[in-house]
Amino acid sequence: MSVLDRFWPKDELVQKTIEIESSLFDEIEFLCTYVYDTSVSKLINACIDELVETEDVKLYPKEYDELFTKHTLILRKSSLENLEKLKDKYGVSVYKLIHISIKNALNEYHKENDTNK
Repeated sequence: MSVLDRFWPKDELVQKTIEIESSLFDEIEFLCTYVYDTSVSKLINACIDELVETEDVKLYPKEYDELFTKHTLILRKSSLENLEKLKDKYGVSVYKLIHISIKNALNEYHKENDTNK
């Protein structure tokens, strides 16, 4: 792996306002502030890319008392186009796919960090 493989190629960026479960956004924001040297938008783009690559589309039970808050994100156009393909393939909305991608990444993070203790 080359050091340059750590970076995405230039892509058109799209500003999108998305409602995200507050608990998911809070965890992503925590990771960006205290664990990783990245922005919330870049971390969510990475979550989306991982979902597109793995097609690990898992439906999670809905939390009935969960609040949703609107957030304006800068997403890569190619990531959104790939989400549209997954939407067509699985019949799940783009917004739900974004939630799934974040939830999958957070589950993986917790799994790796819980076993390292």
